Amino acid sequence: MTGDEAVRDGVRAGARAARRLAELGVCTLEPGLSDAEFDRIEAEYGIVFTADHRAFLAAGLPVDRAAPREEGESPRNPWPDWREGDPEQIRERLGRPVEELLFSVEHGWWPPGGRWGPRPADPAEAVAAARVALSSVPALIPLYSHRYLAAGAGKAVAPGRVVLSVVGADTIHYGRDLAEWVDREFGDPDRAWPEPARDRVPFWSDLAG
Repeated sequence: MTGDEAVRDGVRAGARAARRLAELGVCTLEPGLSDAEFDRIEAEYGIVFTADHRAFLAAGLPVDRAAPREEGESPRNPWPDWREGDPEQIRERLGRPVEELLFSVEHGWWPPGGRWGPRPADPAEAVAAARVALSSVPALIPLYSHRYLAAGAGKAVAPGRVVLSVVGADTIHYGRDLAEWVDREFGDPDRAWPEPARDRVPFWSDLAG
């Protein structure tokens, strides 16, 4: 598949997911992000959206601002608000997968199979070694709550990117692509969903087995 074909397939995949989300009516859809907004977001946060993720957000920006838990709190939104969200909160969400994994390392977790070599005995040294190792793994971009898509290395990225659910060292494949994820998250969560076969995200998919 050529780069242009991959982009077109990714755009179609993201648009299908956006249509399905609209059909389910589970959130508010604001006008989609424009090319200028994507350029600003990618420059500001040092990320690149894959073709399917970009098309999904271009079709409509999902928002669902739940009522605050406590008086004075800001409304909670499980969807990242790429247009009007607080930049510090977005940066925190972008860094959360690595920071939560480092928390797991501090409390005893270490990847099996010798991927990072032997675990240092001192927890602080283990965290420092893990931080270096994690500096080269693919960045994850928040999709919804603790669901993520891998960042792209460029816009010509193959379609069908797997959706990951990541909480610390607990990683699950949560959809073979965005459209399947929308159905699994909001449509029919009790259906027996197959594990993804096409796409794996280096390092993160290994945590999922």
